[in-house]
Amino acid sequence: MPRSLALALVLALPLAAAADTLTLRDGRVLQGVYRGGTAEMLHFEIDGTLRGVPVGDVVSVSFLGRKPGDPAPTAQQAAPAPSVARVAAGTRLRVRLSDTLDPHTNAVGDRFAGLLEMELQAAGTTIVTSGSKVVGRITQADAGAMTLELLSLQIGETTQAIVTGTQQTVAGPGAAPAAPAPASDRIPSGSLFEFRLLQPFDVRLR
Repeated sequence: MPRSLALALVLALPLAAAADTLTLRDGRVLQGVYRGGTAEMLHFEIDGTLRGVPVGDVVSVSFLGRKPGDPAPTAQQAAPAPSVARVAAGTRLRVRLSDTLDPHTNAVGDRFAGLLEMELQAAGTTIVTSGSKVVGRITQADAGAMTLELLSLQIGETTQAIVTGTQQTVAGPGAAPAAPAPASDRIPSGSLFEFRLLQPFDVRLR
């Protein structure tokens, strides 16, 4: 390899990706990672060991997987993109109320809090844990006929907006079966309801 060509190679090429190839004058072909060099010596990493190869012994250098001048990939660039799981419309969310709601003191639009009483899974993996916080609102409070819907679900450090239908009674406080109550009765803290998801949402998997 002419000295001028070797010097141009050293000055023009950044560190290369894995599977670079050196072809030597004695017929050997070395595969590893090109690590730069000088006008007299090329530095080549083979199986974790850095070797110096005299420029005069080199016939050619091949950089596989990218073009000369492209930046070498970093660990962050090489990392796979996070995948996303979808919670489908129609999924039923079982929620236990944290607040007591009373049609005589609460009004339409009032918010309430609760906890998810189930796990949400995708492909056998839990994507939303039981005990996750939910926030909802009262959509009707006329003459004791209270209806509720959910507005958001806390997923880790993210608050996910959700759209649900109105509640269906599952159980009263303490998981006891819910008995029919007069329309004017309040809804005590601990009551268990199910809400059906009307729109899907995505959860980013870590």
